[in-house]
This record gives sequence, C-alpha cells and structure tokens, in this order.
Amino acid sequence: MSVINELFTEKFRPQKLEHLIAPERIKSQLQNGLVQNILLFGSPGTGKTSTLFILAKDHPFLYINASEERGIDIIRDNLIPFCSTISLEGGRDKLKCVILDELDGATDTFYKALRAVMEKYAKTTRFIASCNFLNKIPEAIWESRFLPISYDPINNEEQEYLITEYKKRVAAILKAIDISYTEEVLHEFVKKNFPDLRALMNKLQSLHNSKATELSMTNIANSSSYADLFDLCLHPKKPYDNYKLIVNQYSSRVDEALSALGNDFPEYLSDAAPARLDKLPGVLISVAEYQYQKSFVIDPLITLLAAVFRIQQILNS
Repeated sequence: MSVINELFTEKFRPQKLEHLIAPERIKSQLQNGLVQNILLFGSPGTGKTSTLFILAKDHPFLYINASEERGIDIIRDNLIPFCSTISLEGGRDKLKCVILDELDGATDTFYKALRAVMEKYAKTTRFIASCNFLNKIPEAIWESRFLPISYDPINNEEQEYLITEYKKRVAAILKAIDISYTEEVLHEFVKKNFPDLRALMNKLQSLHNSKATELSMTNIANSSSYADLFDLCLHPKKPYDNYKLIVNQYSSRVDEALSALGNDFPEYLSDAAPARLDKLPGVLISVAEYQYQKSFVIDPLITLLAAVFRIQQILNS
C-alpha cells in the first residue's frame, strides 16, 4: 500500500455491510436494508455512523447531527421540506432516508416535533439513527418508532469475536504502514481500547505520524487519543489558548471527551503526575456533575470547556 495521507478513520471506513466488524446478530438485522426505522446504540467508535451511511447510500438522504442541529428549527427548515418533496429515480418514487446521528444530543422540542414528522411521512421516508446513550432519548421515540439495535457485545462470544476481528483489521493496517508488532502487544493494544475501533484508528494514525517502527507496550501507553486534552488539564495554557484547542479538537467529540475524562484520565494522571492523585476524587466528582449537566445545556461544547477549566483549578490549586 502506498503512503497513507488521509485520516485513518476515513481511509478505513467500511463502505459495504460485509466490511463492517459487527456480530452476525447485527448484520442479519440490517441485511434487508431500510424495511423499518432503525436506531443503533452503544459505545463510541463501534461503527454506528458508518452503518447509517451504508444503509442510506442507495437512497436520497438527509444527514442531521442531532447533537449540533438539535432545535426545532432544523425540523421545520430542513427535515420537513426534505420529507415532503417527491423524489423520483428512473421514473418511480424513491424511498428517502433521514440519518439522525447522535440522536441522544437533541432537545425535547426536537423529539416532540420528530414524532409527528415520522408518523406523517412513514410511507415515503425511513429514519435511521445512532446514539451512545439510549436512556437520554424518550421512550416514546426509541421504543415505539424505531427498531433499537445494540452495537455493544451482548455476550462473551460476541466480545471474543469482535476482539479477534479488531486484531485482524489492526494487524493489516500495521503491515500496510510498516510497523512491526508481536501478538501479545497487538492483543493488549486492542483490548485496552475495546470496543472503540475509532480510537484504535486514531492511535494508529498517531503512531504512523510519529514515524514509529514498532508497536510496543510503551507507545501503547503514550498513544491516548485524548493525551493533549489530559495534558491541558495538568498544564493549563492561557485561557483563550485552552478554548481554541478544545473547540478545534473536540467540538464534535464532546460525549467521548467527557467519558475519557472519567474513564481514562485517572490512569493518565497516575502515570504523568502521581503526586496529584490525591486530587482525583474532586476531579471525578466534577466530571460526573458536568456529564449530567450536558443534557440540559443548549451547547454541549460549553459543558466540556467548563469541565476542563474546573479540572485545571482542582489539579493546580
């Protein structure tokens, strides 16, 4: 393979259903296409958004990121006009598709308006959606209007299958970018990041960009997708520089970043600044508060900014 200049998350994004790394349970539910409205839910980086585009590719479709375009205006100005127009292809009506990515980030007014639109255009439009947190979506939306499909493994057999397939995919990429590895290190690399395949792609990109020649326990530990965010918490920049970095790097990954601050940052803190581990309880309490608050704000990015500024205060007080 030639030198890879594209983002790995895009270069290796699956284009067909058979290319997805997903249990047979999921593929069998999706193989008939848009026969009903579908909601994919589960951990970040498991292939939900890629699946939505695969399902929609043979249909006229409208993409909405519901965590960014989350108010009633998007329903009135974009969604209804799209659904209400006739789409002809080859002289016949063509079933249309609306992709609602990150549906758990929408507002209550969005959900209420969406219910009416889904009912009105049920014969001509399919709605396919994704979310990380099913419990943030009203039951009246996901339970009665979608087929919900979990993208997280539901048993040990599925987990082992996914880990095996992840290892095959990562090994192929490592070979393509001339990075050597051992089976032991490969297994640890995949297991450490499981089930977030997108995080694995980002870390492979980081290794490739740094001209690494070997996948090792050391560079696994140092290849966090959120290392710059974690470092910012430990070593604050000027306030506006903090703001610019977070806005530029994490505006589309607020949920994942807040999750990483709760799940991955403690280990990072233990390695990078063990003398400050006594501040960890305050950090985690603060992260939990901001994760909760995110559901009630107009702009979720403000929540992440506030969380990082608060963690900086805690760690450097």
